[in-house]
Amino acid sequence: MHGTDPSRLYAQAHEAFRQRRLHDALAYLAALLKIAPDHADAWNLAGVVHNMGGDSNSAIQCFRRAVSVDGSPGALVNLGFAHQKLGQQDLAREAYRQAVQRDATLAIAWQKLGGLEEALGNPTQALVSYRRAARLDPLDLKSIGDALFLRRYLADWQPGVEPTPETLLSAFNAAPRSDFAPMLLLALPEADAGSQKDAAKKFAASQWGAILAHPPLAAHAAEIDGRRMRIGYLSSDFRDHAVSYLVLEAIAAHDRGSVEVFLYSHGAATDDGWRKDAIAASDHFVELGHLDDRTAAHRIFNDGIDVLVDLNGYTKNARLGINAMKPAPVVVSWLGYIGTLGEPRLADFVIGDAIATPLDAASQFSESLALMPHCFQPSGRLRPAASAASRQGQGLPAEAFVFCSFNQAYKWHPSLWDDWCEILRGVAGSVLWLSPPRYPQAAENLRIETERRGIAPERIVFATQQPRAEHLARMPLADLALDTYPYNSGTNGSDALRSGVPMVAFPGATFAGRMAASLLTTVGLPQCIVRDRGEYVALAIALGNDPARLASLRQQLHDNLPESALFQPQAFARDLERLYRAMHAQKRSGMSGPITLQPLA
Repeated sequence: MHGTDPSRLYAQAHEAFRQRRLHDALAYLAALLKIAPDHADAWNLAGVVHNMGGDSNSAIQCFRRAVSVDGSPGALVNLGFAHQKLGQQDLAREAYRQAVQRDATLAIAWQKLGGLEEALGNPTQALVSYRRAARLDPLDLKSIGDALFLRRYLADWQPGVEPTPETLLSAFNAAPRSDFAPMLLLALPEADAGSQKDAAKKFAASQWGAILAHPPLAAHAAEIDGRRMRIGYLSSDFRDHAVSYLVLEAIAAHDRGSVEVFLYSHGAATDDGWRKDAIAASDHFVELGHLDDRTAAHRIFNDGIDVLVDLNGYTKNARLGINAMKPAPVVVSWLGYIGTLGEPRLADFVIGDAIATPLDAASQFSESLALMPHCFQPSGRLRPAASAASRQGQGLPAEAFVFCSFNQAYKWHPSLWDDWCEILRGVAGSVLWLSPPRYPQAAENLRIETERRGIAPERIVFATQQPRAEHLARMPLADLALDTYPYNSGTNGSDALRSGVPMVAFPGATFAGRMAASLLTTVGLPQCIVRDRGEYVALAIALGNDPARLASLRQQLHDNLPESALFQPQAFARDLERLYRAMHAQKRSGMSGPITLQPLA
């Protein structure tokens, strides 16, 4: 089967690896190394295969053999990555540093060193390494994108400092391939829907091109008459995470007489209450984290899933290589990633609604639109408010008007800060209450940006990090929430509304930019949706200066909440089941196109 020609065996191993046939790749390499034990490239590839398969200890042994043969800087980079996967950060850093010492022009070594420094909480050192990598390879999207993402987390908005959004978008257009997942583009005002789709398409083709060239595992939808429909949810975030906050009660509310629920978890096996709730919400809770993509996809296929719902998209810890193999006849993108995946094989449908994903925006997506009758976003039931926190305890002035936004810092940018400072200028003595940034440097940078705009920096108040229950208990201390754009408030938006805090927003030109309008419509506050930035600023100032108008708005929200579809997970689950059946029926018919679910009478 293998022959005795080392070059042929290596080529066969590499092709098997490219197609993610990891077992076959290792078999070819074992045969090669039996006849050529000092074949450095074979040891290196064997390490890569082991690492991809989750066996980082075996990978380390292989990489060490490769380094011992020829001292390859590339093998040192791979060695560092394997150590990093095992949490051996000092050993990883030493391997990366050896790699750049042996070849200071090796961009990937600088990129990996930057990633390690960022993971260790050293953003300044990380930026130095990312920029070094990007200078060595101006089309290295991973280094450019990671550096820009880090700049956004640091609120480093200095003009003309590389990389800029324009640098990233230009590189996306020119680069032949992409190793940078396009999530950051959702938050860049410079990136329109077309840019987002093109970037997603290039990333998908670069990462899973070989898999996408093969036939899908599940090419046909099976008849489901007389049995329960099998729904699988695939996620790394069945834990204390925003996705679980939104979706678990709806999953638990599925009609078990007609639906059988599988949760496929490929994230860390945490021991928190949300993880336990996820296990309780499912008929079958399946750990996939220890399996490679191919094995995981076959597990899902063998379970006979009718509709597989991916809750990650291009967010952290995604496993879209599983989707690429099409382990279910219908694959759906929902909730985790508020944009298109750019490749039809990764998802047949994206779940949205008539406001967040209107039919006239269908060209922005590689997926067919599947529209819920109300908001695409689920949420848990309303619960009695916890004992209210005090403003003093949260570092807030007792009598000031409090604006808030608890979004992550990468959603903030200079134009948004211009608007927020204009709002503070228009409401005397008001403050802006924000989520704590990931890095202390960001808080200092934001104070500088605030003072640069003529606003006293002490009017920016950073919250402390608190568990979800305590955070929800303090939310009513705010008077008005300010939405972010172009990437709107998602979980944070619904948290504000459930806490009785109205939000001001305007619809943008992308899915991520229309979330808040959908939320506000669903809770019956269309008067909080304005047309543009100018009206956004004007409305926030008007509400901040008119206590009676704000009180009336808050009372309207309070009265609307109990009947709002946004906080009815059981009704949401019924609609979701109808939508899944419509998707499956369309697949059975051989047709394609958007699906619009009408409200139940």
